Amino acid sequence: MKTEIRREEWTPTREFLPLILGKTPEEMLDKKEQSKIELFEKGLANELSKQDTIEQAVTKIVKMALAAEFGASLVKASGAAKMVTTITAAIMSDSVLRKQVLLIIDRFTHE
Repeated sequence: MKTEIRREEWTPTREFLPLILGKTPEEMLDKKEQSKIELFEKGLANELSKQDTIEQAVTKIVKMALAAEFGASLVKASGAAKMVTTITAAIMSDSVLRKQVLLIIDRFTHE
């Protein structure tokens, strides 16, 4: 059996592209990506509550991100709960991701 290694050139992430190209983030996204982000943000504004624990809020964020990117049917599918739990645990165990998600929670929580 022959193992093949794929080598790809590094491309800057979306965070760097606006700086490199001198464009705003809105100019870098197409309409479909912008609508997904808007859906994600509206969903978070409706779902997150100050009474949620951090883990509950992270779970809601993960579900909303999956629904915005792949559709609500994926989140409702059998087996999705384990995927959401795994992603949530990964976010909670990484200090950088946890800090980022706390900023999102702070921005979108309501009474």
